[in-house]
Amino acid sequence: MPNFLTQARASEHLAAIDLGSNAMRAIIVKKTSSGLEVVKSVREPLRLGEDVFSKGKITSEKMLQTEEAFINLLHLFTEYEVTKIKAMATSAMRDAKNGKELHQNILNSTGIDVQTISGTLEAATIFEAVKYQISLKNKVAVLMDIGGGSTELTIVVDEQILATESFNVGTVRLLRYKTAADLELRINLQQQKMFRFLKDNISLKKIDTFVGTGGNLRRIGKIRKKILGLGSEMCSFSEITHMEEAISRMSFVDRIRSLELDQNRADVILPAIMITQHIMKELKLDKILLPKAGLKEGIILSMLDEKPKKFKLND
Repeated sequence: MPNFLTQARASEHLAAIDLGSNAMRAIIVKKTSSGLEVVKSVREPLRLGEDVFSKGKITSEKMLQTEEAFINLLHLFTEYEVTKIKAMATSAMRDAKNGKELHQNILNSTGIDVQTISGTLEAATIFEAVKYQISLKNKVAVLMDIGGGSTELTIVVDEQILATESFNVGTVRLLRYKTAADLELRINLQQQKMFRFLKDNISLKKIDTFVGTGGNLRRIGKIRKKILGLGSEMCSFSEITHMEEAISRMSFVDRIRSLELDQNRADVILPAIMITQHIMKELKLDKILLPKAGLKEGIILSMLDEKPKKFKLND
């Protein structure tokens, strides 16, 4: 192959899109001789789940807003000379009665074919990203991804998936419950199902690694860094418990001001912390690992024939 073609292929740009229930996230990644480097990240708080989980479908306003967001992404991809694009949609699109209509609108406007994936495929794709960042060799691990519409649990033994289950409990879905008592009840009901899944597949005493992914769990790590001045890629059980107690007492405005959260994060952060705290307590785990890995990174890895030597991520 001519040298200039080899160089062109080595420096091409790839893009991954995660159309979630709370937000649409995208990354543009540059292939280099040493691996991959994220050169641009985009987050658009579309909140598709807000409509779907209360009305069963996406409103026309949100349909248009989402289509426009994809058109803007296409312009950005053109600017960065992106050569390959892969998009996946999760819980809100799985549940939406008119999800196929939105899919077709996006395809017609941009040529981007958004694949609505199962919770099992979502968890498997995230697992590939986590495995790249954290060594799970000789480990018995539970991976938890908390999204806006669902939470996926994956049991991993020595780098191999043993079992995966998706649960209809997510941070946007939980916003329908207006009182603390209702929220607590809903989380407890779903977590009983989670614990049954774990107990049916593995001895809880054998679990030695707990890994959390998703935007809210990454934010928990950043809160730890801001408040305690410690690393953002893990959090202890006592710190999670303290966060839950402190944030539950904060007003919406206080969360924005004190924790530097944006508006569409300030309301969903508490349900995410509550889910995490309850599971850690039940499983008697003293810490959770919070890697810079999620669905969009897993999508990028699924687009490659070979595993990259390095994958440089944004914080």
